[in-house]
Amino acid sequence: MALTKREFLLTLPLAAVACPALFGLARSRPASAQDGLAGRVSRLAGTAIVVRQGAETPLAVEQAINIADTIRTAADSRAEVTFTDGSVLTVGPNSDVAVSFFAPEANESAAILDLVSGIARMTVNKATAWGRFEVRTTTAVASVRGTDYLVEALPEKSSVFVAEGRVAVSSRVGAGTVVLREGQGVDVTGEYVDLVAKFWGEKRRVEALARVTIP
Repeated sequence: MALTKREFLLTLPLAAVACPALFGLARSRPASAQDGLAGRVSRLAGTAIVVRQGAETPLAVEQAINIADTIRTAADSRAEVTFTDGSVLTVGPNSDVAVSFFAPEANESAAILDLVSGIARMTVNKATAWGRFEVRTTTAVASVRGTDYLVEALPEKSSVFVAEGRVAVSSRVGAGTVVLREGQGVDVTGEYVDLVAKFWGEKRRVEALARVTIP
């Protein structure tokens, strides 16, 4: 299926070790691209830390977020990072997100974020000509262009909800593909069941978005 610039593909289940091409991409970049500035903390509510080379530091507004940093939030806390290209990541409570790679100005522009646990919202800058923008969980990889969406990583499933744009969601066990549009979401467990796009009810939608929104 050909995806437009306002669509992404979510494939389940897909462990990080099953993506050698992604790690090959990171290895192909110079050290400056792998270790440089990715963005800065633009807003913070509650308590969060950044893990850099094994050392934990309390997060603060305007703090630099570098490639290979991990952002970790506490309960009832949220952190927003504005990347150098203008894309925005909002990390929800009790979440763990690693900025594994970020190179918007490279010939093969790419970004890779690893959502280890919790929930995060990504608003991708439509003006950036991304060759690849991926958000990964232990069971999924979401390839994104010019859209606003959230992904939640739980031990038993991954969920995706689209606030803007369109999303093609496919199961790795061959259960087919479903295209999500604005307001729709889907839960994928990895079992062989048909994927059905559903408009999320107001309660679920409001609660999910609230977890990745800073007042």
